[in-house]
Amino acid sequence: MNIQAATLYVLNEKNKIIGINERNQTSVTAVFIGKTRESICTYYHNDLPQSIVEEIQQHTLDSIHILNLCRIIEKYKPVKDIWIGPAYTFNQDNMLISESEITLIDESNKNLLLQHFRELLGELEERMPVAAYIINEAAVSVCCSARRSSQAAEAGLMTIEPYRGKGIGQKVVHKWCNEIFKQGLLPIYSTSWDNLSSQRVAQKLGLIQFGMDFSIRV
Repeated sequence: MNIQAATLYVLNEKNKIIGINERNQTSVTAVFIGKTRESICTYYHNDLPQSIVEEIQQHTLDSIHILNLCRIIEKYKPVKDIWIGPAYTFNQDNMLISESEITLIDESNKNLLLQHFRELLGELEERMPVAAYIINEAAVSVCCSARRSSQAAEAGLMTIEPYRGKGIGQKVVHKWCNEIFKQGLLPIYSTSWDNLSSQRVAQKLGLIQFGMDFSIRV
């Protein structure tokens, strides 16, 4: 969970959150909790008052009670968003088969993103590798690096509505994962509990759930 936290967020020398590791993100994560079977890792925003930190610590000793945590955070700032969902890692042995029908996007063929994923054009270098499924000279599903660190990369999957549920998403994630392994990084895939289609992709790929993510934004 510590590797994932360092990939999702910008941390200072005290391991406090000072920002989200993604361009143009202005929201503030007050607290991030990563829970595995063995442990709970908690990261706090650098501006969170120590009294709030201590109160959260008391309420997470044994379990996570979402409403209680929100009430505590509300003493600091109004809660805007809650994220909770599973976090997965990849079994490298299951990722060795290459998807020949998937195209890797770079500067030479970035025009394939124009129709449906234009927002990626200005961020292409930091999003690489970008794996895309192409139909009629246009990408209809893309998996790219949503966030990266020196140790890991978090998958970002986008598929346009008409092509969801057709198995295309798992193919682009598969290709992206292979490219991340080639770079010596740990690929991570996480989603929310209410995103059932994303969870199905994880299941079809045989991903291994290693923990649960929980965060509150203010």
